[in-house]
Amino acid sequence: MKGGRMQDRVTVVTGAAGGFGRASAERALEEGGAVGLWDLDGARLERTATELAELGPVEPVVVDVGDSAAVDAAAARTRERLGPIDSLLNNAGYVVGTPPWEVSDAEWEKHFQVNADGAFWCVRACLPDMREHGYGKIVSIASQAALQGRPTTSPAYAASKGAILGMTVSLARNLGADGICVNAINPGFIRTEIHDQFSDPQIEGLKADIPLHRDGVKGKGLPLDIANAVLFLLSRESDYISGEFLNVNGGSRTG
Repeated sequence: MKGGRMQDRVTVVTGAAGGFGRASAERALEEGGAVGLWDLDGARLERTATELAELGPVEPVVVDVGDSAAVDAAAARTRERLGPIDSLLNNAGYVVGTPPWEVSDAEWEKHFQVNADGAFWCVRACLPDMREHGYGKIVSIASQAALQGRPTTSPAYAASKGAILGMTVSLARNLGADGICVNAINPGFIRTEIHDQFSDPQIEGLKADIPLHRDGVKGKGLPLDIANAVLFLLSRESDYISGEFLNVNGGSRTG
């Protein structure tokens, strides 16, 4: 869209091949932006890039966000192909629904490597362009699980998403003078492919606390609900909002 809310902006979206990432990339393109699509799944990413290229400029990059050197290389490629990076959506995530007594050392470390370390590596790689221009937007997908206990959620996942919230407020304090807004979104239960490993009772448990019904159905949250929230926080409409957590959860957590 010419003259859209993301006109002349280059956004990096991690975990862009599906779910919240794809929906958010699509909204940014619809609003006139260019998008660096980062994902670990090369085949799926290529399909997504082909489909989204009809909406605007995209640059797919296969990258493991848990590898800091790979993230730096991905930022360099995006910058070379699309231009300076104006905004970042940290969406790539890892989750396994393991009970606390079964969480292994490797599983704990994997959650932090992707969800926390990876988010910071991406921020660090994209910051030079934002600081140089005196403007930028960073949005990270955290989780309602970081704010309240849920019986179906691994403590490794909750803790790694809690790290996202701590990083968000610290970055907001430190980057405000550079004109950079840093915020997080806490989705409630919105089913995406990442939940395919969950059992039906686990899924029903996640939906049970959601008071808002859509079309008469409880727990009918959509990736587009997250994408619209992301678009708001990436756009000029939120230029005086930083260090905040936006809950998108159908009313399952209020206040």
